[in-house]
Amino acid sequence: MRSSLAIALLLLVPAAGPAQPADTAVRSAETLSWTIAPSGTPGRVQFEISRRSANSHWRSSSTVDLAMLEGLGVDRLDGESGPVRFRVARDAGTLACQGTAWRGRGTGECSFLADERFAATLAERGIGRPSVDEQFSMTLNNIGYAYLDELQRQRYDTPTATDLAQAGNHGVTLAYLRDMGGHNYRVGRLAALIRMRDHGVTPDYIEGLARHDVRDIPAEEIVRLRDHGVSADYVGELRQLGYRRLSTEEMIRLRDHGVTPDYIRALAQAGIRDIPTVELTRMRDHGVRPDFVVALRSAGYRFGTDEIVRMRDHGVDEAYVSELHRLGYADIAAEEIVRMRIHGVTPDFIRRANGPGRRSPEELVRMRIGG
Repeated sequence: MRSSLAIALLLLVPAAGPAQPADTAVRSAETLSWTIAPSGTPGRVQFEISRRSANSHWRSSSTVDLAMLEGLGVDRLDGESGPVRFRVARDAGTLACQGTAWRGRGTGECSFLADERFAATLAERGIGRPSVDEQFSMTLNNIGYAYLDELQRQRYDTPTATDLAQAGNHGVTLAYLRDMGGHNYRVGRLAALIRMRDHGVTPDYIEGLARHDVRDIPAEEIVRLRDHGVSADYVGELRQLGYRRLSTEEMIRLRDHGVTPDYIRALAQAGIRDIPTVELTRMRDHGVRPDFVVALRSAGYRFGTDEIVRMRDHGVDEAYVSELHRLGYADIAAEEIVRMRIHGVTPDFIRRANGPGRRSPEELVRMRIGG
């Protein structure tokens, strides 16, 4: 038997009988209302439930099948303005709604009736009896017997009523639970699955990573990948560029340091290919642009990544190496270029110092230091 519960716009007075438990008393200070709007998809509508009290305002909106709103057919919803009644019946309870509908839209008020048998089942399974608000949340999010059975099938720890309510509120639906379990993410505790959902780990995300051979990694690592913006597309592009067996830490480090596939491709075109990820991040951190590498190669220099980073750290840029090349210094070492740059040996200084000949980098530095 269902009993009138806490959330109602219209004050529903229970029939005379035994006193109800305190947590099932009607809260006349709260209101529960609904709106319907077109969703753009035939047979589906945008259904919003809102609850307002003196101190708070809560709202839930989702696209649902019109068939879920029992008693509200297309003909009634799409007709001229008129009164309507419908209900949303779930295992945890029923929303009984009334109001006005016109040309695909509607608005009105609801009352909530909790299912006593469902509450008793939760208690029998060791979950505990839900509060009014928890059972209301379970009704809205369709957390019912099938959900309880799926948790048991996947061998989850026994949740609390609060866990079940929070799961629905955070988008851990029955479909999400099943799909994640199908991808071998049966994480044991509902709170852990809620965390995954909160961090944007969806079945589609898992599938996308699996397409690029990233699979069967711990739930916490999946969450970290998602948090750091490591998308399936990013992983796929790295694989195409030859980085096929990266650890979670390597993928996160590359993403955090701004090493994009375009950056790797540009370095490869400049002649730097297949280098370890730690060198990629170091070059990116030190501002080594592909254009700088191109300028070095064009000037005849063939330096390693350590030498390139050191030059960049000391302000050696494209213009400087190009000028050195023009002045005949294409055969000198990276350390000599760095010393010249540090000591202010500019192209103009070299021209003045050289005259008709060519002084060595060491001579140029001594002359610059000596004034």
